[in-house]
Amino acid sequence: MFESISLFKKPKTSRLSGELEQLSRIYLNPLSSQKIKKAVEFADKAHDGQFRKSGDPFLVHPINVGLILASLKMDADTIIAGLLHDVVEDCEVSLSTVKKEFGKNVAKLVDGMTKLLQLDDKLKDQSQAEYFQKMALATAADVRVVIIKLADRLHNLRTIEHLPRAKQIKKARETLDLYAPLAHQIGMHKMATDLEDHSFKTIHPIRHRLITEALKKNDLSRKTLISKVKKSLNSKFKKNKLDVKITGREKRIFSIYQKMKTKHRSFSDIYDVFAFRVIVDKAEDCYRALGTIHNIFSPISGKFKDYIAVPKMNGYQAIHTVVMTFDGVPMEVQIQTSAMETFANYGIASHGLYKTKVNDDQVQAKSRQLVQRLTDISNRSSSSSEFLESIKTDMKGKEVYVFAPNGRIFSLKQGSTSIDFAYAIHSSLGNYCLSCEVDKKIAPLSTVLKSGQTIEIIRGKNKTVNPGWLNFVISSKAITEIKKELKKMKISDARVLGKDLLEDSLHDAGMQLSEYPNEQLKGVFKLLGVRSLNQLLVDIGSGRKRSNLVSQSFAEGLRGFKRSREVVSELKIGSSKKYGAIKFPECCYPIHGDPCLAVHNELGITIHRNECANLKNFLNKPGRCSNIIWDKDDESEFMSSLVMVLLNEPGALADVSKIISNNGSNIQSVLTKTLDENFIELSAKILVKDIRHLD
Repeated sequence: MFESISLFKKPKTSRLSGELEQLSRIYLNPLSSQKIKKAVEFADKAHDGQFRKSGDPFLVHPINVGLILASLKMDADTIIAGLLHDVVEDCEVSLSTVKKEFGKNVAKLVDGMTKLLQLDDKLKDQSQAEYFQKMALATAADVRVVIIKLADRLHNLRTIEHLPRAKQIKKARETLDLYAPLAHQIGMHKMATDLEDHSFKTIHPIRHRLITEALKKNDLSRKTLISKVKKSLNSKFKKNKLDVKITGREKRIFSIYQKMKTKHRSFSDIYDVFAFRVIVDKAEDCYRALGTIHNIFSPISGKFKDYIAVPKMNGYQAIHTVVMTFDGVPMEVQIQTSAMETFANYGIASHGLYKTKVNDDQVQAKSRQLVQRLTDISNRSSSSSEFLESIKTDMKGKEVYVFAPNGRIFSLKQGSTSIDFAYAIHSSLGNYCLSCEVDKKIAPLSTVLKSGQTIEIIRGKNKTVNPGWLNFVISSKAITEIKKELKKMKISDARVLGKDLLEDSLHDAGMQLSEYPNEQLKGVFKLLGVRSLNQLLVDIGSGRKRSNLVSQSFAEGLRGFKRSREVVSELKIGSSKKYGAIKFPECCYPIHGDPCLAVHNELGITIHRNECANLKNFLNKPGRCSNIIWDKDDESEFMSSLVMVLLNEPGALADVSKIISNNGSNIQSVLTKTLDENFIELSAKILVKDIRHLD
């Protein structure tokens, strides 16, 4: 039976292996292509009798991994290792046999993949941080191991529909949490966006389809405009004797969805779904091209970014500008050299970066910096969880660009302070940071920096590291360096410093530590996981706990006492969130303007509407509830729910979506239920600003 299935499926594997041979011959020599062909035959024999969930011979998977690697123009050893990446783990093939047949380099890569596969099987969700760190460190050992692993995951996502639904969701979320971020970290943006799009399609198939259909709907008018803009640009570039290549690219579906979600906009409000890429020979030609473009089309204020002068943290370089084209349609233009474009797409996999002995290639230099950055973060981290959090911290948000007094430009995460800047220069400068000047004026060390400012750090004679800095620094390097330094502090010094910091934070919250004896503080200690006030003060002074977060727990831990009730008797929602995390549950969907009460518990603060059934459990318990005041200047958006009964006819859902969108709201999710042949019930979760907006 299995033999007949295998024979029936042979044409597919033959076609794929032929495609791989043809693709490899484009850039590899005949001997390398012959080795790849040998590896296909070896894998075919090793996986004989094994099948995928789809019913295809297992060989289909490694050949597709090889095709992805060949499309990246990887070397022959990497492609061969991709073809053999499962043979040691899943077949009766030893690593020594792989080494004998294909050499020690291939054997080393296969061994690296085997260890990752074994780790993948052993680790559960709680160890994802450890797995991510192992993956990142494998990059430092040999970047090709991780590139093979990413190609392996990409093909598995492309055929994920054959897995049970629960496993599909798990694999897709895992990809968004681990694999796509790692691909971004090593500059492989094309790989990362492919992983993101396939994962998004798996998790949210309806949302993916709606965005795809919206793109197709506008396709003809967009193509006409693109052709007109491209013709105008080419004419002007030719006149100015600039040799350029103009390409157009549609923004990825996951990227469009993220923008809709974060900016709370409908698809019709996202104008930059298409971007032009202008490719030139030299970096100086990028600026000439920019001038030419701005002479034809008016630039939109605030939409210009020069990532050539100041590259992004992952090495990305380009000039970005948004211009107003024909008929008032805005369009993004990205200007790069061909080397910049290659790195932007493939990062560490760009044109043979595995040849680490080559020292004079700009792209390879950037890639080595990326690997070194991952290694440095790992070395600074005391645990796998801290490593993962550091990576996530460095990836979040936008960037600001500030100057050192000598004119050097530094790229920092938005929200960075002078302490973050000091540690960005060097850990020793951060540890000895005494004060700072922003634009030649003395400023607090907690001052949030803005682009264009000049920062000067005043260095002290002695180390000045303060655990209070942890209340406002945001960069992973600053956080880990501060904690590392604080671990060296004497317990007695940590206790004194911790008391000073806690008393300052409590004072800001309208409380005083001296008002409460130890007996009354037991609830606080339990909430914070400490045995005594002494331990709590040492933890704060040594950086294990942040005083501003501890002060939030005091209001909750002391809720049974008179003082605590005074503190939380009234809570302002919007500008003040100092009493802990504020949640707006789906049991009653409270929104701005609703009569509500705040419920205080171990997890923070939850807002409920006055008529919510869940409130009855708290109303008679002293200190658990407080009145709330809605901040009239708060511009937050709140989740609400609409339930409608509609005629069961084509276009009904589209009409509702259009009405919601036209009223400045964004649909988060939609569920439909057929009531009978004429009517359907539609439940939509939408974002609104207040009760007037909902009405």
